[in-house]
Amino acid sequence: MAEEDSSGTVKQFTRTVLFNILNEFKGKKIDEKVSLFEERLLKLTNCPNQEKINFIRALRCFKSDFKKKWRDASYKEERFLKTNEHWLTSSIELPYWPEKLTQKPGRPSKTFEELCDRSKRRKTKELREQVPVEELTYAAGVSQRVSGHSDASKIIKEIIASPTRAAEIRKVITTVSKQTTVKKHTPAEALAIFVEGDFTRRRWEIIHRSNKSIYPCYSLIQKAKKECYPDEASMCVTETCSEVRLQALLDHTVLRLHKYVAEVVETCSEKEKQNMVLISKWGCDGSQQTQYKQKFQNITDSDANIFQSSLVPLRLLVIIDGEQKKIIWQNPVPSSLRFCRPIRIRFINESKDVTKEEIRHIENQAAQLQETEVDGAGKIKHKIVFTMIDGKVCNAATDTASTMRCYICGQTSKDFDKLIKKDVNVETLKFGLPILHARIRFFESLLHLSYKIQLKKWQARSTEEKKVVKETKEKIQEAFKEEMGLLVDVPKAGFGNTNDGNTSRRFFADPECSSRITGVSVNLIQRFKVILEVISSGNSIDVDKFEAYTYETAKLYTDLYDWHPMSPTIHKVLMHGAEVISHAILPIGQLSEEAAEARNKHLRQYRLNFARKFSRVDCNRDVLYRLLLSSDPYLSNNRPRQHKKNYAIFARGNQPDDCKHAACTS
Repeated sequence: MAEEDSSGTVKQFTRTVLFNILNEFKGKKIDEKVSLFEERLLKLTNCPNQEKINFIRALRCFKSDFKKKWRDASYKEERFLKTNEHWLTSSIELPYWPEKLTQKPGRPSKTFEELCDRSKRRKTKELREQVPVEELTYAAGVSQRVSGHSDASKIIKEIIASPTRAAEIRKVITTVSKQTTVKKHTPAEALAIFVEGDFTRRRWEIIHRSNKSIYPCYSLIQKAKKECYPDEASMCVTETCSEVRLQALLDHTVLRLHKYVAEVVETCSEKEKQNMVLISKWGCDGSQQTQYKQKFQNITDSDANIFQSSLVPLRLLVIIDGEQKKIIWQNPVPSSLRFCRPIRIRFINESKDVTKEEIRHIENQAAQLQETEVDGAGKIKHKIVFTMIDGKVCNAATDTASTMRCYICGQTSKDFDKLIKKDVNVETLKFGLPILHARIRFFESLLHLSYKIQLKKWQARSTEEKKVVKETKEKIQEAFKEEMGLLVDVPKAGFGNTNDGNTSRRFFADPECSSRITGVSVNLIQRFKVILEVISSGNSIDVDKFEAYTYETAKLYTDLYDWHPMSPTIHKVLMHGAEVISHAILPIGQLSEEAAEARNKHLRQYRLNFARKFSRVDCNRDVLYRLLLSSDPYLSNNRPRQHKKNYAIFARGNQPDDCKHAACTS
């Protein structure tokens, strides 16, 4: 125990008490423990600032003895207490200042650390004027070492060792202070990177091991993946089919979409929350696939062809009494496969009967759709439109047997150039316009016209005429390859030819060069380009001006090339385009089939690179999961996307819901 001396200026402390104070600072280095011990005693003895040096000098012997005995005991407390029992029971005298002596009237004095810079300069002015800089610096280093701050002492020693060392140390400190703290990705953020980068499990584990402070482990990504799938009971996977029930797919789509727009929904009134509608488009398409070395249970089954139906959410809005009040969410890329969700995938060849059966299957589910209830977001109704289709599907849906007949008005190619507007089947207007295929068919029609431009005949019948057409075709193909680097009308192994959407875009991007190569009117190519860009822009279109412009274009075509009838696609766009646009629930460019077409390529890629091959069922399940993952609304909205140049010519306004009507002028 501590006993107060009768003089009142010193106090007896047993070494046991001092050791117990030292022992409070466990886990510290010996010098650091001693430094903290000194600070504690200074407070216990009420030592004034001007007496600190004398007080620490009085502790010098105790500190020296303690360090030696502590080392001799191998830093073991039990051994130290046992071997130094007599030493610990003895006492030492330390200065002591009762509170009544240290308290002075007036404003209490501050410690040096509490003073402002100006007061510190004033207090040390005399010291700085009388003592040289070298001595002050050296004394500072020694004082830091004696106080137990060995790191600070070493830095001071390094600074005075060379004039350049101070600048180097300052540069390092500045650089470190500017470095931002690296934040670890959340599982959702990591999953978005995983999907965007087409990572496999092995690739992700490699980058995780290279930088664990940023990338979470794969097990966390697996948990995040499960949130991107509908209920397992709603999915059915067999050797030849993978399907998600339409109701379950839309429910899950709404839940994931609500997670992204939750803050916007909270601003809506209760009435608005009860009158929200999600508009989506759907369609079906067939394609060829690579055959794998896996057996089917049924030997008649084949994986040479695939037929899939898919859905894309377009707009979440509030509709009250049939009037649109507010847009909650707008699909930023309606023609991209980022939001293209799989409904059903079957290994079956596309045919008229298969197409009609698929349409009935989806429409029966659509007729039974119920509202989706979301906690805090009210009820969301569903409206889906059948627009992601090409001409082949339209012909099958309308029982149009001939590909040269217009399924809207029933006219054939021999009547197209008469520019007669017949009564149309209003039911067919809901199919919209096959915008991607329209771009390709416009291009191919002009290409085939150019092959016969010397003959001025629609069909080459004689041997001589066929020879002229062949030579002209080869000449045009060579010119496109040399001047524009394009391969046109070249068959591709397995399916189709090189006349795809990108080739068409390159063709219409330079009307003058295309006209020079083909011999087709540059004015006609330019007008076709304008029409294609307007209908694919995704913005609202002035129907009256569009109708006038397309009719003028049709008149120009028949005046120039009356010997070559329009193709059915050109006829539909030029003669019925305005009427189809006026019946569309959204801007026609948002209803295109491009997303479904691009999904065919993804399906082949996912089947090859991201699916197990030892079982057809597991392979199909992996492909379905990957399609759901890559089209998840929450991930797709958060994934970074490239900003491409907007080729729309007459569209004014950036957002489809804000823009004014496009004005088509010649």
